[in-house]
Amino acid sequence: MAGTMFNKVLLPVDASEQSNRAVLKAAELAKAGMIGNIILFNVYDSSDVDITKLHNSDKLDELRAKSLVLLKQYQNILKENQIECQLKRAGGDPAALILDVVENDKEFDLIILGSRKLNKFKELVLGSVTDKVTRLVDIPVFIVK
Repeated sequence: MAGTMFNKVLLPVDASEQSNRAVLKAAELAKAGMIGNIILFNVYDSSDVDITKLHNSDKLDELRAKSLVLLKQYQNILKENQIECQLKRAGGDPAALILDVVENDKEFDLIILGSRKLNKFKELVLGSVTDKVTRLVDIPVFIVK
């Protein structure tokens, strides 16, 4: 797409209202011709799944399936706006995986993230994914509040 400001956009999403707003904003930017390819990315929390235990592979399948359902909901929002996207998912730490994806694929030139309000304690302990990603990536981050 000639003329787009950003050709390949990573759009990390979860089940939050902020992610929903981020997807709507991405649709708006794509319609305006400002962004090109959108990759919807969901990180599911696999931290409490011990994959060495047999029944836990079912738990992992369930997490992957839920992740896909979520991605397809957002994909449908984009489709309603005549915008195609690709789906990607992984289990683990959201900030670390977002950074990995961007680092491994040098094509990404923008990340669009919904800003998550954490309570003060959680923010102290965890820091937000948005903060971590913004601090550590070397491409622009568009934060949707």
